[in-house]
Amino acid sequence: MQYLPDKNLFRFTIIGPETDIHDRLFYHSLFAMLQEAACLDADHNGFGADVMDRIPACWLLLRMKVIMEKIPRWKDVIYVKTWSCGFEKVFFNRDFDILDENLEVIGRATSVWLVAHQGDHRPMRPSTIPGMEIYACRQPSDRHVEKIFPTSEEERRGVTKLTRYADYSEIDRNMHVNNTRYLAWSADAYYANVSHEEPIMELSINYSSEVHPGEEVHMYCIPKNGSMQVDGYEAGSGRHVFSTLIGRNIP
Repeated sequence: MQYLPDKNLFRFTIIGPETDIHDRLFYHSLFAMLQEAACLDADHNGFGADVMDRIPACWLLLRMKVIMEKIPRWKDVIYVKTWSCGFEKVFFNRDFDILDENLEVIGRATSVWLVAHQGDHRPMRPSTIPGMEIYACRQPSDRHVEKIFPTSEEERRGVTKLTRYADYSEIDRNMHVNNTRYLAWSADAYYANVSHEEPIMELSINYSSEVHPGEEVHMYCIPKNGSMQVDGYEAGSGRHVFSTLIGRNIP
């Protein structure tokens, strides 16, 4: 990854392990790039990991939506441009453009974040963090990431579930399953329930609760309004963990 400060772009070369059997970029790999660009842009603005660790606080992703016009492939060079769109109450908005090697836009994304205490991950108001008002002056986004409502117990009845575990390699520095892993799990559930391997061009995800080391997650994939919805639930407590909408007909 290379940062080009004159263009505010982050350059990535796609490597083999980041792609599927058709050499297409995995969405969880794309999300890792978007997240890395977001973290480095936050660092450029004075609120990167080193500064947040001293507060102590952390950035937590709540929602993200991605619309792709073209899926990058193995060996391709892509660029990610990202910028803060300010905050409302405790919610920070951030947008992304994904560009090809010719700097043509091939995808767009929007996201919602919050700042939380590192210990209990309770939200922190920006006004309590010195200097955070820098984000209040940004241009509001004209992009929208919708709230996804979990499917009902009745809708899930009889649906075959896919199970995943919060093993060591799934856990990040915030001591929970990294947000990119839910994308990998969602893709697994999606392709286990469709009869084709066409690329995913639109995807939206909502995160509702954390998954901690050793926990088990059950996922259900259900057709909904022309898209496929994947809902994840922690097996022991039954709490809702995430919902993903996959398909061309996302609102």
